Amino acid sequence: MIVQDDFLLRMETAADLRQWGYDVVEAFSDADARRALQADRRIALVLLDVDVGRGQSGLALARWIKGRYREMKLLLTAAVVPTADGIPVLNKPYRPLELLQHIDALLDAPDPDQSRGEQR
Repeated sequence: MIVQDDFLLRMETAADLRQWGYDVVEAFSDADARRALQADRRIALVLLDVDVGRGQSGLALARWIKGRYREMKLLLTAAVVPTADGIPVLNKPYRPLELLQHIDALLDAPDPDQSRGEQR
């Protein structure tokens, strides 16, 4: 899923990801992203802008996601790198291949809870 309030950037990023073979859900706001996550449990990764727009905090949404969907992979994007509670941040502007490398690495990484043998 991509959570980005900038229509053109969201559209371009979604097109790149689809070209690389990913299924993409697009969300333009915090509320839109929450609805999509609650409706579709197949979402494996959320690409989330730190500044979702209209005074909404992408970092707050990231914390909400981590609190409810522990297995969910997150990748934040930001023009100014925030303290992100250990969530990876991709600096803007980024190149499409750089985004692809980050997403592939996150999706290929083992779940830390599973690697320790913990039950969920």
